[in-house]
Amino acid sequence: MDEQPLGSNYRLGPQIGAGRMGRVYLGRHVDGREFAVKKLRSDLSDDSGIIARFHQEWAILQKLEGPNLVRVHDLVVEGETVAFVMDLVPGGDLRQVLEATGRLLPSEVARIGAGIARALAAAHARGVVHGDVKPENVLMDSSTAERVPKLTDFGIATVVASAGTRTSTSRVGTVEYMAPETAAGGPASSTVDVYALGIVLYELSCGVTPFASPSIPQTLMGHAQLLPGKPPGIAEELWAVIAQLLSKNPLARPDAGVVAGRLDELAMVLQQRNAPVAEHLVAPPPGRPIGNEAETLLPGAFPHATPPPPPARRSLMRKLRVAGVIVVVAAIAATGTYLFASGSENEPGAAGPRDSGGVTGTKVTGPTTTTTVTPTSTRVTQLSEMPDLVGKLLGDARDALPVDLEVAVDEAFDNTKPDGTVTKQDPEPGAAVGKKVTLTAARPAYTVYLDSLRPIAGGWANTQGEIVGMVGKSYPHSLFDRVNTCSEKGSVEYNLSKGYRRFVATSGLSDDSSYADLNVQFEIFADEGRLLKTAVVKFGEVVDFDLDVTDVLRLKIQWQPARSSKGCYSTNAWVLGNAKLLGVAGEVPTSGLPPTSTRDSATTTTTTTR
Repeated sequence: MDEQPLGSNYRLGPQIGAGRMGRVYLGRHVDGREFAVKKLRSDLSDDSGIIARFHQEWAILQKLEGPNLVRVHDLVVEGETVAFVMDLVPGGDLRQVLEATGRLLPSEVARIGAGIARALAAAHARGVVHGDVKPENVLMDSSTAERVPKLTDFGIATVVASAGTRTSTSRVGTVEYMAPETAAGGPASSTVDVYALGIVLYELSCGVTPFASPSIPQTLMGHAQLLPGKPPGIAEELWAVIAQLLSKNPLARPDAGVVAGRLDELAMVLQQRNAPVAEHLVAPPPGRPIGNEAETLLPGAFPHATPPPPPARRSLMRKLRVAGVIVVVAAIAATGTYLFASGSENEPGAAGPRDSGGVTGTKVTGPTTTTTVTPTSTRVTQLSEMPDLVGKLLGDARDALPVDLEVAVDEAFDNTKPDGTVTKQDPEPGAAVGKKVTLTAARPAYTVYLDSLRPIAGGWANTQGEIVGMVGKSYPHSLFDRVNTCSEKGSVEYNLSKGYRRFVATSGLSDDSSYADLNVQFEIFADEGRLLKTAVVKFGEVVDFDLDVTDVLRLKIQWQPARSSKGCYSTNAWVLGNAKLLGVAGEVPTSGLPPTSTRDSATTTTTTTR
């Protein structure tokens, strides 16, 4: 295989993809590692504005990493060549999955959506906006049994758009996924990514986007003036989330981290009840004119979401956005001119999207109107003392700090503040700036009840959880086992996948137990037999516990009678009441039931064997 040198560390092999921004090659590091290498086309690579912007943003882009991100490892600038060295991801993209199946199971829509949201949350925390979220930019990693979604092309199209090049690229985004404020000429912010994710979830559910039209102006008007029509057969909980993401008011859209946590919960719930697919559509249902319901928080969508802004402000924001889109559409209609660039990329098996023929990277020009997107936020270079960061979101807090200052983030459960709000900082405001700052960020606690998880060993007398009375109080989501004086030791074990932070429950004997003198000893262990809790419970008493299970892979619970008596006839119920695991967005596993999957090529059905 002929290989061409790239810089001093890489060799380029065969081309594995191509798109409007350049070509993608199989690359090999001198140490043997393989990558996907995206080379910008020559008219972009010789533009000094683009090169300068890439160098400015590189310190941020190289720090974007996570299980749902295609990481950019290196930037190579050599003569007229500009290339990005990225993860080589085996498998196709999400568009290919959708084309093969038509639409996906609700549980799969939620699982994939949670992964995309986690990727966005990681980027937004560093002040990076993607700007072009769509199925073509989501690679489905086939190296794992459960294909993991990985979002790609962070920052590349945005830099090209904002560098003021001689190309026609002045806006980033694909019309079908473009938030109304972006279409109206507003700057790209994290909320446009959340809106685009809502469009993707809609499309995965029924096969079409909500405002799809042969006419670009009509599509833009749909984004600005219509509420999405509800696809027939879509799961109600999933629809509530999608509708909230597609709010016309950017401030009513939840943070990407909150979205990830909610979709993780829904993936489990929808899988457990085998929620069926929605109808496969070839055209979206008619949209509805905007009303007050467009700006309200839908019941059950996001329990911990911050309420939208007051009605007067919402009305003003809506008028400004609609007016802006009308100006853009009028300019298109008057000139008949569409100038598009930085389109989708045809990169099978590589770190980038493929070319599906969609309209991407829009700039609208006319005799009276030119709309542009402003560059991303500028980071400070030096400080004499620490600013007050408490109350800011993590992304804003990072922007207020020098680029070279190391920022460590601690997390603390707090449902009273928006996800990612800084609640504490070290050093404190006014202190000297050192080499490192530690920020404590609020994270909403996401609850997974133990009765929703399937044990990997052992079991209970009941499996679905019940309401059980202990000391005159009712405890929902209770699990129990029958214990008498001759019982052997019982146990149950769960795989937590290192995805939770706390294990909370109340232990005791049920009020209808038949033997009041029987005591039960229980023990809770983490990996390799590490004891987390041991206690003896008596009839008429309960033991509350709240255990740290951070980074615990396996959780084992065992119990046995602790007091002997004559005979083996009296039976009591030893109970774990309201037993729940608490985690944060991006860490809670996407599925608590390890399924045995059987896929049908037409319906992508997943069956769970118990």
